Amino acid sequence: MFVFRPGLLERAPHGYISFFRGPQAGGDRAKLQGQIVTQFPNVSVIDGQEMLATVRTVIENLTLAVTVVGSLVVVSGLLILVGAVAMTKFRRIYEAAIFKTLGATRRTIASVLVLEYGVLGALAGTIGSVGAIALTWGISRFALDIPWQPQPLVSAGGILISAVLVAVVGVVSSWEVLQRKPLATLRAE
Repeated sequence: MFVFRPGLLERAPHGYISFFRGPQAGGDRAKLQGQIVTQFPNVSVIDGQEMLATVRTVIENLTLAVTVVGSLVVVSGLLILVGAVAMTKFRRIYEAAIFKTLGATRRTIASVLVLEYGVLGALAGTIGSVGAIALTWGISRFALDIPWQPQPLVSAGGILISAVLVAVVGVVSSWEVLQRKPLATLRAE
């Protein structure tokens, strides 16, 4: 930005910029541009429709890339979760056999599993939410130079969805733990 004293640039050549909505069809737009340039040779016509279409395409491709990467992260996280549950399945079978011997029902053991995996999911969701908040703040502040506004409902929704998803996957992966009879498990030990 430059600041000049009044009266210094009034006689310098200058121009005006204006926007208007023209026809949507490409042929009609080209015809209108030709007519404007013919009648007013000193007017430059720039088709904003093509620029907007290019910007829209770039944003759609960027959104698709972020969606694909996010989907891959979620799928790989679920696979890691299933693997972690499978690694600790034998310990859980033994614990469930002990609990059943002491009088716990399947419902009680399932409730403990839901609570355990729900807390793990909430913890993972909280860590992910804090990371996402920090990342969006940094990008908004330093890369885009726009004001940042927190979205607490989105963060809380992400934490809740993570907790429920991890709890469901954990209980489904541990279904065998609930079905086993305690006598066979304790004899095997």
